[in-house]
Amino acid sequence: MNYRPLVAVVAYHLGDDRVARWPHGGYGVPAPYLERLRLAGARTAIVSPGEGGTPEELLEPFDGLLLVGGGDIDPARYGGNAHDRRLYGVEPDRDELEIELLLTADRMRLPALCICRGMQVMNVAFGGTLHPHLPDLPGMLEHGVPVLDTQSLHDVDIEHASRLFATTKVSTLAAASHHHQGVDRVGDGLLVSGRTSDGLVEAIERDHDPDADLDRWIVGVQWHPEDTANDDPAQQALFDGLVLLAGVRGSKAEHHGIGRTRAYAIVEPDLGWPERFEREAARLRAALGEQVVRIDHIGSTSVPGLVAKPVIDISVGLVSMEPRSAYVPALHGLGYRTVLDPSEPDHEFASRDVAGERGFHVHLCLAGSPFERRHLAFRDWLRTHPGDAAAYGDLKRHLAATHPNDVHTYTDGKTGFIRGIEARALATTSRAV
Repeated sequence: MNYRPLVAVVAYHLGDDRVARWPHGGYGVPAPYLERLRLAGARTAIVSPGEGGTPEELLEPFDGLLLVGGGDIDPARYGGNAHDRRLYGVEPDRDELEIELLLTADRMRLPALCICRGMQVMNVAFGGTLHPHLPDLPGMLEHGVPVLDTQSLHDVDIEHASRLFATTKVSTLAAASHHHQGVDRVGDGLLVSGRTSDGLVEAIERDHDPDADLDRWIVGVQWHPEDTANDDPAQQALFDGLVLLAGVRGSKAEHHGIGRTRAYAIVEPDLGWPERFEREAARLRAALGEQVVRIDHIGSTSVPGLVAKPVIDISVGLVSMEPRSAYVPALHGLGYRTVLDPSEPDHEFASRDVAGERGFHVHLCLAGSPFERRHLAFRDWLRTHPGDAAAYGDLKRHLAATHPNDVHTYTDGKTGFIRGIEARALATTSRAV
């Protein structure tokens, strides 16, 4: 079952003169934001300033949140000058709603994407400040003039160890900007994940523990990915990443009362699994060529005697995770569907069905990366520690029986066990070296 997540989008105020033949103002969202979300597979709903209820009540039906562009934030919220004549489009009630929704989304582990003004709201929500007018700063690139509807295209350098790189899989993005303000002091608990060559912060994200906060994804970008997403897959990936994580969250039974994922089952070990791996590994190596450093059989089907979903998991160590065009088309040619991993910079996922059932999972990863080392260490430990392998099998049976329609909660339930084994295995390897 493919669950289509519902994403909340906070609207602008529309003045009395904004819509022809409307006697009064209203609320609206520019179409490209919604189109990009829908292309990624989401349903969308607009939330407008003035809506009653607590932020928890407002977000309860939703799986994700999008904050879009617009006018300036009320300077009173970050200690700025409320009398600056260069301010425009201030909407205090929209500021309040967006800040409350974003902080609540963070507490609820609801994924959120914050664009242009949205990123500035994100920074202010966590206690940061803004430069009131970028042209006043020496050495600034041209970042566009919103009130004149001008746009500048410039590069943004992306931090590798970030949700932003994990989502886009590019080190440099060509960004379409039209803003006159920007981040000054970065908010508490936020990380800078992108800058322009003039040093301006162009992307921020919520800080996270790589082991404990796998589901925390709040990303802010100062540019407008919706402007160029039609021609730039890295820009569309921002919407894809939000919708993917919203779908995972929304498909879990804990959020909507019933699991909404594909069917799965745990079966007894099959002596034919290693041969299936070898045949598929040969196909992958031939298709991916020089991109491949190593190919390994991983997951439960790689451990003799262990119960498993009857899906062969394969780790493919690559020379580089970018550009995606070096490996994604080849996988599509083999019949795989590819899915980005918006949480892990050194990983991307692909799957292939056989006779209408899931047959293979391919984990593309940077060769030698922590992601690859963890998975190999876990496999090797279970192969040499039958007691732990048996305990893992018991856990898998229990989770599958408890969550038969919720593969994501089944996966979550294994995480603590897996992380514990990985830590022990890696520590043993380090001592041996």
